Amino acid sequence: MNSFLVRRLIPFYIFAIISELLFKIGLCIYHWSDIDYSFFSLVKTTGIISLTTSVAFIFMVIPYLIYLLFLPKKLVNSKTDKNISLIFFFLFAFVTYFEIMASAFFWNEFQSAFNFIAVDYLVYTQEVISNITQSFPIGWITTGILFLTLVTTFALRNYIVPNKEAPSFILRLFHIFIYGFICLLAFRNVDISDLEVNQNRYNNEIAKQGTYSLFSAFWKNEIDYKDFYLVSDPENNLKLLQKKFKSSNVTFIEPKKSIARQINSFRSEKRANVIIVLMESMSSKFLQENRPYEWQAEITPNLSQLAKESLFFSNTYAVGTRSVRGMEALNLSIPPLPGMSIIRRDNNEKLHSLGMIFKEKGYDNKWIYGGYGYFDNMNYFMENNGFQIVDRTAWKKDEITFTNAWGTCDEDLFNKIIKEADKSYAEDKPFLTFALTISNHRPYTFPDGRIDMPSKKSGREGGVKYADYAIGKFLKDAKLKPWFKNTIFIFTADHTAGAAGAAEIELEDHHIPLFIYAPNFVNARRIDTPISQIDILPTLLGLLDFSYESRFYGQDALSPQYESRFFVSNYQKVGYVKDNTAIILKPIKNFSVLPPEVPEKQIQDLLQEAIAFYQTADDWNINMRSSNDIK
Repeated sequence: MNSFLVRRLIPFYIFAIISELLFKIGLCIYHWSDIDYSFFSLVKTTGIISLTTSVAFIFMVIPYLIYLLFLPKKLVNSKTDKNISLIFFFLFAFVTYFEIMASAFFWNEFQSAFNFIAVDYLVYTQEVISNITQSFPIGWITTGILFLTLVTTFALRNYIVPNKEAPSFILRLFHIFIYGFICLLAFRNVDISDLEVNQNRYNNEIAKQGTYSLFSAFWKNEIDYKDFYLVSDPENNLKLLQKKFKSSNVTFIEPKKSIARQINSFRSEKRANVIIVLMESMSSKFLQENRPYEWQAEITPNLSQLAKESLFFSNTYAVGTRSVRGMEALNLSIPPLPGMSIIRRDNNEKLHSLGMIFKEKGYDNKWIYGGYGYFDNMNYFMENNGFQIVDRTAWKKDEITFTNAWGTCDEDLFNKIIKEADKSYAEDKPFLTFALTISNHRPYTFPDGRIDMPSKKSGREGGVKYADYAIGKFLKDAKLKPWFKNTIFIFTADHTAGAAGAAEIELEDHHIPLFIYAPNFVNARRIDTPISQIDILPTLLGLLDFSYESRFYGQDALSPQYESRFFVSNYQKVGYVKDNTAIILKPIKNFSVLPPEVPEKQIQDLLQEAIAFYQTADDWNINMRSSNDIK
C-alpha cells in the first residue's frame, strides 16, 4: 500500500498497540497468580493481543482514511491538514482510552473479555448508565480521560503528520479498495471463537479483551449449535434421554419424536400457593458455613436459620452467569444453550413452562419485579408464558420507598409480593408468584438503618447482608398472613456473584443455595447431593403431587430414581458435570475434560450424555411445545 497512507496510519497504530499492551500487562499483574507465564503461552497471548488490536484498528481508522482519500493535494501537510489530523488523532485516542476504561469496568464485574453481555448493556442504556454513574465517579474519570487524551495528542503532535507527498486521487482510491479488501478478509476470517489458543482462561480472556471483542459480540451474538458443536445421531440421543427419564409413573407421549412424557402422581394434588424468590447474585460462598475465615462476621444470619428450617439443598448449581439464565432454568427446566438465553430469543411464546402448567391448574400467576421488566426481554417472556406482569410500571408511588439504578429495594419487593398474595387470597385463588430481587447488585445501595453496614460504601458484603435482612423480614411478615400455612416458599439464586477463574468454566463459581420452606408440607432436612438449577421445577411439581405433561430436562431431586448431575455454561461453552467430572462442549466441534486424568471409557460415556442433552435441547422451539402448539 502507498507509503503516504501507511505513514499517516503508523502513529495511530503504534499508539493503539502500546496502549492495549500496557492495559493487558496491568491485567496480568492484577491476576499475577492466575496467569500462565510459560514461554509459549506468553507468545500465543501476545500474538492474539496484536491480532485483535490490529483488526480493531483497521476498522477504527476508516473515517480518517476517507478524509485522506478526499484531501486535496494542495492541502497535504498544510496547517489545516495538520489541525484536522490532530482532531482525528484526539478522537481516536479518546475512544481508545475510553474503551480501556470500559474494559476495566467490565473486567471488574465479569473478569471476561467483552461478550454478548456488553452488547445487552449497549441496548439497555438507561439502567446501565444509571448503574455506572451510581457505582463510579464517572465525571472525574471522564475528565481524567480527556486530560490524558489532550496530553497524549500534544506530546505526539509533531509525529501525526509527516511531510510526505500524497499520490493522485485515483491511486489513493485504488489503495483504499485494497484496504477495504483487507477489512473484508479480517471480518470473514478472524473469529473470536478461534482465538482461545491457551489452556488458561485468563490468558485467553485478556488476549481477546478490547474493541475487537466488543464488535465481535455485536455482530456474532448467536451461535448455530449444530454447526459449531459436537453432535450425535438424534435417534440415539433420544433413546439415551428417555432411558434416563424412565420411571414407573412415566408414560412417553411421543416416544419416537421427543422426551415428552406424562408424569402421574400416586397421591392427590396439593393446591398449595407457591412463592419463588430468585435472589440476585446470592452465591453459596456468602453462607456462614462456606466463609473461609472464622473471624469473618456473618452476613447471612437469616439464610443460615432458613437452612435449618427448610429442605436445604446445599450443593445446587446455577446453569449460567446472568439473571435470565436463572429465570430460564426455573421456568423451562432446560440445559443452558450457547449464546443468548431463550428468554431473549424469538418465538419463545407459549412454551411448556412453569407458568403454563400452573395456569392450566387454575393458579393466579404473577411475575413481580421492582425494576423495569423490558430489560432482557423478561416481561415479554413471562407475559407470553402464563404470568401477569407486575413490574415497577404497575406499582403505585407509595409502594416505593427506595430505588437505585436497577429498581426498588428488596423490602419494597417483598411488601409488594405480600400485597399481591393478599389479593389472590381474597379472590379465593391459589397463587404462583415468581420474583427477582435487586439489592444485591452493584451499586449495592439500600435503605439506611437496616443493617450495621453503610449503603454503597460496604460494597457487595453490604448488599448481601441487606438482602438477607429483607428475606428475614419478609418471612416474619408472611407468617402473619392467613395464606402462609398453605404456601411453599422457594429461595434460590439466579447466579453467583462471580463465575471466573483460570479454568474454562469454574464449577464452584456456579454454586448457589436452594431453600424450600413450607413447614406444613416439607420436613426440614439437609441434602448434600449435587443438583442442577433445572431440577427445581420438577422437584416443586413433585412436592405438590401434580400429574402433568413434562417436556423438561430436569428431574425431581427427591425421587428415588434421581441421578445427580448438573449443567453449567459460560456463553460459548456449556458443561455437563457428573461423578466429579466435567465435560465442556465448545466451538468448533471440540470438548475438554476436567479433571483431564479421567479414564477414556468414562469420558466417552459422559460425552455422549452431554451431547444428547444439549443437542436435543437445541430443538427447544419444537420440543418445548405441546403437540397442538407446534407450528
